[in-house]
Amino acid sequence: MPALAHFGIALMTKRFTPHIPLWVLLIGAMFLDLLSFVFILAPLWSSHGLFMALVWTGLTMSITYISIKSLESKKENNVMVWGLGGLKVSLIFGLLVFSHWILDLIGWPMTVINPNSIGTPLLFDDAVNIGMGVYSTWVGALSMDIGVFIIGLVVYLFHLKKQKNLDEI
Repeated sequence: MPALAHFGIALMTKRFTPHIPLWVLLIGAMFLDLLSFVFILAPLWSSHGLFMALVWTGLTMSITYISIKSLESKKENNVMVWGLGGLKVSLIFGLLVFSHWILDLIGWPMTVINPNSIGTPLLFDDAVNIGMGVYSTWVGALSMDIGVFIIGLVVYLFHLKKQKNLDEI
């Protein structure tokens, strides 16, 4: 359930980045959760803490930029990947990665899902855990998750309709 809001952010982003494939945007929005599955035995701060979210954001921006520049250099006439410069795509991807932490800050602690949840860590194990606690009630959790997803889906569908109308011209 908590993933819906992250998907909604990715769908909204598609409106502003029509040349970037949706699957790339979805990976960016879910990157911290994907890391937590990779590092399943690692502490929460290693994927979802503020400090590490900033580290992962910077790392993904760098890797995205280097990858795009590498792809562009292999194409004829130096054609830009996805019609955007590498810096813009890497910035968008990085912001999506970091948006995950922002949504977690708003939602955590997720006491409706895990009664022992204490918030999102700022640094490491013994650091302060923070959160606004929207997920402390089912009404808050469902409102945030479903609400952000529906808004993102509506923005995305209007974007698709606009693109279809432009393609018909």
